[in-house]
Amino acid sequence: MRHAIVNRKIRTAIIGCGRISKNHFGSITTHADSIELVAVCDIDQQVLAATTKEHGIKGYRHFEDMLQQEKLDLVVLCTPSGLHSMQAQMAAKYKVHVMTEKPMATRWHDGVNMVKACDKAGVWLFVVKQNRRNATLQLLKSAVEKERFGRIYMVNINVFWTRPQEYYDSAKWRGTGI
Repeated sequence: MRHAIVNRKIRTAIIGCGRISKNHFGSITTHADSIELVAVCDIDQQVLAATTKEHGIKGYRHFEDMLQQEKLDLVVLCTPSGLHSMQAQMAAKYKVHVMTEKPMATRWHDGVNMVKACDKAGVWLFVVKQNRRNATLQLLKSAVEKERFGRIYMVNINVFWTRPQEYYDSAKWRGTGI
């Protein structure tokens, strides 16, 4: 059974201190009245040292060591996409809620295993979808709710977002499915 955290801050750790983690650090700072950053985890010792120094928190190189030693409510997975499933399942084993960057998994069965593990452990699994609030999608959502299109039988969507080559060159795992 999932329980809300009340009368205290949500004890949070960020896993993976690369590019996207900066957004999460910023959000935690913005919501410091209800969220407390207690630890970070990264396999790169230099990145880990810089991050722990910047935020004044404890750092771990091994995810499970952190789960064993910290009393966490939530982990935020900012690691390569192919690691999300294993990490979410491990967090669930320790009864820790999971927020994961997209994609939640790179294979269908890995995503299913994440959901099953979190359900079994009674913890929440949240997948970041930062565009759900953008103006175009909100306009479309409103039109669907008002039944502007009548009964919808099928939807096809093309998303024409691209990433420059520099994005893929910035981390060796990008574009590999890892």
